[in-house]
Amino acid sequence: MHTATAPNAVRHVLPVLPESLWAPSLAAAWTAIAAITATYAPVEIAPHETPRPPAGPDPAAEILDRAARHGDEHVIRFADTAVDVFHHTGHPDALAAALQAARLIESP
Repeated sequence: MHTATAPNAVRHVLPVLPESLWAPSLAAAWTAIAAITATYAPVEIAPHETPRPPAGPDPAAEILDRAARHGDEHVIRFADTAVDVFHHTGHPDALAAALQAARLIESP
C-alpha cells in the first residue's frame, strides 16, 4: 500500500513546497519505495482473481464509498490513490486494485 500512497502524498504536497525540494522529496519517496519492494516483494506472485471495478455511472465515487464503508485507513488512502490514477489514466485496473486491497485487509 505505502508504495502507492507515499508517492501520491508527495505529489499532492509539491505545490506548497519550494521547487528546490521537489526533486529531493520525490527521490526520497522512490528510494523508500524501492527498499520496501526489495524487502517484501514475493519471488512469485500468488495467483488471485482480479476483481472487476464497478460499472456504474461513476465508478471512482463507488470505489471511494466502498473504501469509506470498509473503514480501514489504509484501504481509504489506497482507494484515494487508485482513483487519482484512474482519473489520470482512465485505466479501470486502478479501481480493481482498490477492491483487491479492501478484500485483503480486514475491516476494523
